[in-house]
Amino acid sequence: MKDQKSYRHYEFLQEFKKQKPVPAYLITGPETYYIDKVIKIIIDRFVTSGSEDFDLITLYGDDCSGVNVLEQLEMMPFMAKYRQVILKNFDRMKLDAKNLIAEYLENPVPTSILILTAEKIDGRITANKNISRKTLNITCLQPYNQEDIIRWLRAELRQRDIFMNNEAINLFANSIETDYMIASNELEKLIILTKNARDITLDDVIESVGKSRANTIFELQNNLGRKDLKKSLSILENMFANEDPPKIAVFIVTMITRFFFQLWKVMALRKKNISDSEITSRHLNDIYYKYRSNYLGYANNYTNEKLKHNFSLLLQADIELKSLNIKEEIILETLIFNICRDIR
Repeated sequence: MKDQKSYRHYEFLQEFKKQKPVPAYLITGPETYYIDKVIKIIIDRFVTSGSEDFDLITLYGDDCSGVNVLEQLEMMPFMAKYRQVILKNFDRMKLDAKNLIAEYLENPVPTSILILTAEKIDGRITANKNISRKTLNITCLQPYNQEDIIRWLRAELRQRDIFMNNEAINLFANSIETDYMIASNELEKLIILTKNARDITLDDVIESVGKSRANTIFELQNNLGRKDLKKSLSILENMFANEDPPKIAVFIVTMITRFFFQLWKVMALRKKNISDSEITSRHLNDIYYKYRSNYLGYANNYTNEKLKHNFSLLLQADIELKSLNIKEEIILETLIFNICRDIR
């Protein structure tokens, strides 16, 4: 058996239909949502309707031996083309059991498919290295930031044949926790709310993820655009009073960063002598069309130097939220004060 390739979960899901079957898959990582999704797509491809009870078996590494696994793999399929053996918690197996599986993979049964799952594999163990070399490896990582949620959402929308514009997608991703399972639940709620509509609008997303939160962050952005310190601090106080401080603080920093990026884009386009009408019609597609002209006015209130300073402040606030034992309200109040204050 030749050495196999490694994939991130999203790469594997995109390419799996084009791939030929392999004798073994090794799925690792802490993200159980995607581990389950990868297992399902493999099972669905190779199972035959009605054969699940005969040709699909699930074992657990912490309560089975290597001999048990090999016995299942060496059985011929009864109804399907392949017999599928899922071995969960493979990392908890004893070393002698791992050695048996490594030996099996040197000459696997052609009518069996082995699916191994583990949170983490110790690459220092020879058996693990040999198994990893002979399996197709899929790593399922937790989302690092909202961009990962956006990538997930776009894939889900394509699969379901649903359209959402960029602003609706960004609002959805930035209005929920960075967690695939929570995102999946929120998407299901959104689809139910819209009665399986093929086109989901920004207003649909606002209503689904929480109109009060969405409107409040937009009010905060608008007042920062006007450099209105008093109103910005008042809105910030209300947001902390009605939300979980650690979660809302990260959300606020993310959305303010996105807001100032749009202002930076307006200023950069103006430097290229692109007219305001062209900017609003062609270059601000991430912003709801009714509000694009507002961003032109907000950009007038900031200089390039001040925007660069604001990005530095936002980065500093993000670091402090993740590393310092300071109340989130204090970090964000300081951030808002410094954003609204002119550089001297």
